[in-house]
Amino acid sequence: KEQNADGMVTVSARALILRKSWENVSQIAKNGELIEVVINGFNRGGLTCDVDGLRGFIPRSQLNNGSDYQSLVSQNIKVAFLEVNPETRKLVLSQKKAALVTKFSELELGQLIQGKILAVKPYGFFVDIGGASGLLHQSSVTKGTIRNLREIFVEGEQIKALINEIDLEKGRIGLDTSLLENTPGELLIDKEKVLLEAEDRAQKAKSLFNKKEV
Repeated sequence: KEQNADGMVTVSARALILRKSWENVSQIAKNGELIEVVINGFNRGGLTCDVDGLRGFIPRSQLNNGSDYQSLVSQNIKVAFLEVNPETRKLVLSQKKAALVTKFSELELGQLIQGKILAVKPYGFFVDIGGASGLLHQSSVTKGTIRNLREIFVEGEQIKALINEIDLEKGRIGLDTSLLENTPGELLIDKEKVLLEAEDRAQKAKSLFNKKEV
């Protein structure tokens, strides 16, 4: 910034261009849009790229494969925004989040998915649904009474479940198997039958989600 004779501060053309870039980037981030960037460098922590004249940074932990990350220099990759802060000039991007956003856009409430149990926790199951992780909370497993979650599903087991929550901000997908039951606790008694007929049962349950959305 320079002061002229009138004591007014004139902002340089470069500063104005940069301010405009920050405004553009902030808007794209707010809209949750993905962008494609060319990787132009690397350091110990990750990769650097140019975003509308600004220096963007992608931490190694936010890459789909952080081990051989230097090989991505000069490559085009799709990223989402993690942090946009004009004050501290921090522009942090994520390839992992971009993959998640893409996955989320393919999903809808009431959709039947197939997945694999990743982990059994005291409060429910984490389920791998191909590129994203869903949570089947204990309250959404069955309308019957559960003594132990492992009596229903175990690690590595393939299951079918309905999507009952999609929260991109928290990166969370909620799942439900209780809506596939014809009678409360059916999953405890005849799990194979419930999963075998899951497609037909999901059609009936879908109407509940349609009502929810109205």
